[in-house]
Amino acid sequence: MSTFYKSLLTASMGLVGLNGCVYGYIYDSASGSAVEGVAVIVASGTCSGTGCGTGLPTQSTDSSGLYVFDAYGNRHGENNVQLITAASGEEAVRLVYSRAGYRSVTVYHRPKYSTMTYDGADYEVSAVQPVYLCALNAVDTDGDGVCDAAEARYGTNPNSSDTDGDRISDFAELYGYGGVDLRYWGADPRKKDVFVEVDYYADRKPTQAALDRVTTSFANAPVSNPNGTTGIALHLVLDSQIAAADADTDLTPVWTDFDVIKAKYFKSRRAPFFHYALFANTYSGGTSSGISRGIPAHDFVVTLGGWPVAGGTELQQAGTLMHELGHNIGLRHGGNDDSNYKANYLSQMNYEYQMFGLRMDGVDNVLDYSRVRVAAISEASVNEVSAFAPVAPTTEADLAHIGVRINGVQRAGTASANLDFNGDGVIQTASYAYSLNRDADTTDLIPAAQHDWLALVYDGAGQIGDGWLGTSQGLSRQQPFFVLPEKTESCLTVEMSRAR
Repeated sequence: MSTFYKSLLTASMGLVGLNGCVYGYIYDSASGSAVEGVAVIVASGTCSGTGCGTGLPTQSTDSSGLYVFDAYGNRHGENNVQLITAASGEEAVRLVYSRAGYRSVTVYHRPKYSTMTYDGADYEVSAVQPVYLCALNAVDTDGDGVCDAAEARYGTNPNSSDTDGDRISDFAELYGYGGVDLRYWGADPRKKDVFVEVDYYADRKPTQAALDRVTTSFANAPVSNPNGTTGIALHLVLDSQIAAADADTDLTPVWTDFDVIKAKYFKSRRAPFFHYALFANTYSGGTSSGISRGIPAHDFVVTLGGWPVAGGTELQQAGTLMHELGHNIGLRHGGNDDSNYKANYLSQMNYEYQMFGLRMDGVDNVLDYSRVRVAAISEASVNEVSAFAPVAPTTEADLAHIGVRINGVQRAGTASANLDFNGDGVIQTASYAYSLNRDADTTDLIPAAQHDWLALVYDGAGQIGDGWLGTSQGLSRQQPFFVLPEKTESCLTVEMSRAR
């Protein structure tokens, strides 16, 4: 047990309630050794207790690099109690680290308390991430505010201000930015993160199970990360319930009414990092399941109030959330085109799968974006034996895992072989003409389908990205296309979902 823990001998729970000590360690980035005498100043926050005084609350690191804002009075004495919390209207404490010979660092910390038990007493403590200070003359190749020596300690790339390519700087993921502590939700500069604030009407709140399904889908994504893992860390932050007085039953015009709500409930400090989602009732007098503000975009709404189960089932909530978020991160109804219902596009973005998910290895209702590349197919000549053709590096074995819905019905077989296109219960060897996109004719060439997970756009139409992206990244747009908001279409309606 550390000296810090041993020093916490008794509790004063009447004072601290659910709060407690805030502590952290500071090291030299070049040597890795502890730095003593670093002033840790609470530049923004609230201090309660006998040790607060009239100036900014301050602590100093000891020989182990440790500093403690002591909420119990055991480490620094009963006359030096300092309970540190975020200032009113803020969500994080702003700490400034300063010592001669080093560059100052600003860290945003939103306390997340864990319980530590010692000698039969419980203590609430919140650890600030370790910080490696940079010498005044330290090289910062990528200009992201984290010197090369510190990047070596953190395992980030000194030649890129955004090691994991998620359009959030390494600096922001390590230290926070603009009043937001991204590490509170688990941000990692070496793993792709996507943040979404989810607000909701009182009777349209998504279930936690629905949110978890989408989070799991992203976690299972075939996307590699610099830390050696696969998947994307999706942080769906269920935040505010919209007051009844503000909850417009029908958003019309949708973005005008939406913006009124967003201005009141979405904090601007989160805008460089968070998409904004609103679970509302309906919009524009219809039954559309939702709409994204563009492709890509920063905002989207989910509107299942006009569906048979008002507000949607768990699967409908999850499927629509993932579908609209897909638009925000650059996916269209045909992947990289606007062809909808195309049978070879095996993705949550295809209306065939939005409310149902996919059949994967015989398991239904699996939420997923396309993880395969599939060749174009002509409706004039479909072959049930050979089904669809993969495009390298996708293989027939990859397609064999995935079932197919055509014209609103799950078909027997897989995307690789023995696919009963017309649903007659017989696998025909001869090719024949058949509609693969619900338009009744059999003359279309259905475009090839992309691998969605490798085509995601993380910049939220230029709104996701912070000032520390540096000279190597800038704030330039990275998406291959941009569909203006007025050109986006309403997503799946009740009538469309029932069409065959």
